[in-house]
Amino acid sequence: MQPLIYVAGPYRAATRDAIAQNIDAARQVGTSAAALGWYPVIPHANTAHMELSLPHLGDEFWLRGTLELMERCDALVLCPGWERSEGTLGEIARADTLRLPIFRSLDLLPSASDFIAWLHAVEARRA
Repeated sequence: MQPLIYVAGPYRAATRDAIAQNIDAARQVGTSAAALGWYPVIPHANTAHMELSLPHLGDEFWLRGTLELMERCDALVLCPGWERSEGTLGEIARADTLRLPIFRSLDLLPSASDFIAWLHAVEARRA
């Protein structure tokens, strides 16, 4: 099993440079997660700045798509600043509904192998 980790954090900002900083922060978290054996799903990087080329699609288009990506992941890890991100708070609410594990900071993220072992232990208790 290759666990997928969804990287959630602020994207939208007042300027293109501030958006770029948010994208870089998400990539850094994703890179660190990959070093722990997770496959990072980073919506920031997937659609970086596309909203500027396609403004008619609106925020809801992008937010719905990122939720679809998140629902296919095994867990979430949050980027710094997540507390003030409306989009991230919505992702957290949906993840809670789906009972996806949420790691509220990178230092709380276990290795992928430890996560898999935990997952197998949970499944064994349910059997």
